[in-house]
Amino acid sequence: MAGLERRRVQRTGSSSFIITLPKEWVEAVKLKSGDYVVIERYGDKLVLIPPVVEPTQLKINIKVHPGVDVTQVFRGILGSYITGYSIISVVFDKNIPELAKFISEVKNLARIKLPGIEVIEETYNTITFKVLLNIQEIPLINAIKRLHLIVNSMLQDSIMLLKTSDLNIAHGIIQRDDEADRFHHMIARELSTALLDIKTQHDLGITSTAEILSYRIIARNLERIADHAVNIAKRVLAADGFKSGSSIVLDYLVKDTELFNRAMNALYILSRREAEEVINEVRIHVNNIEDALYNTVVTSPIDVKEKVVATLILDSIKRIARYSNGIAESVLNIKIAKTTEIDIK
Repeated sequence: MAGLERRRVQRTGSSSFIITLPKEWVEAVKLKSGDYVVIERYGDKLVLIPPVVEPTQLKINIKVHPGVDVTQVFRGILGSYITGYSIISVVFDKNIPELAKFISEVKNLARIKLPGIEVIEETYNTITFKVLLNIQEIPLINAIKRLHLIVNSMLQDSIMLLKTSDLNIAHGIIQRDDEADRFHHMIARELSTALLDIKTQHDLGITSTAEILSYRIIARNLERIADHAVNIAKRVLAADGFKSGSSIVLDYLVKDTELFNRAMNALYILSRREAEEVINEVRIHVNNIEDALYNTVVTSPIDVKEKVVATLILDSIKRIARYSNGIAESVLNIKIAKTTEIDIK
């Protein structure tokens, strides 16, 4: 059935207009003569909705063959989850070694990383997952704020880690990454669903499809910043502490965190000016980091091992700054998508 029709609007009476609907469309949604439909306005769009709408249950089947590992299977489930599938059926080849253990690891990884996913059917070589997320319970901006809070806490703890070299803090940062991944995956799923349904866009507070890509970039950048906080923690753990060289990198991470939070604040208030300020300051900040890499680290009296750790940490700090820049640029794009007039001063 075609998904697009061109129909003429006709006047009926003095204050109403009518359009006709293709017969096959009416039959496909089980409408008949005399039924009522709901017409809603979303921005500059009109959406016609049948009186009873059953939620779409997109299904996918995944077949797992011998020779693959758990993470490969999880990536298949993750891709299905983000794409918007509601039912994910996984069939495992019976010849996979230690099949019961393999399936158990797949289930545990899915439960840790993917919010709202539950096992609804299971046999000795199959699992059927169902996604039970209700986007109205966690609106898009609330999910982004929650992810922001998680990532900010990881950055704040990274600052404390560099100040104290307390390895317990490093372990806490790494453990929190699973929570960041969960919210990132949930946001990605919500945005994929919005691409398929204009009503979902409205429920998420999105006024145009142009915004979806920008929100997806923001969510991805938040997740990548969390990854680099984990990288910093891992560098300190690998060095069994990082005291001598911490003074070289600490101020740059503090500035990173400030720019990151300002970029997120620009999103919440949709401030073009604040986003522009972040973009300009990130450029200067990155230049300063690169100068420190070539000059301060090289000339520092710390030993070679600490110089390597400082170099790797500064690289993560530079990447965090650039991801914050990406968030600010996306804010500008969202701002423009929501308006037909903008003043650049």
